Amino acid sequence: MSKIRFELSAKPSKEKKQAQGKSGFVPVKARWVIERSNAWMERCKSLVKNFERTLDHVTAKLNLCFVRLMLKRLALA
Repeated sequence: MSKIRFELSAKPSKEKKQAQGKSGFVPVKARWVIERSNAWMERCKSLVKNFERTLDHVTAKLNLCFVRLMLKRLALA
């Protein structure tokens, strides 16, 4: 098993937000992608509980979840 390493973008400070004329929640590019992906995965009922014992099975379920999401979006187009 290998660890995945990545760096999150730093949250903007209050001064940076005020300089841009924004206040409250301001999405950061890298963080927003990860949070959105996690929200999509939580919609898959098979991923709500972790019953899988091997990493291969978990990876397969994640892939199926995203394939199902893509098929739904293609059907709407």
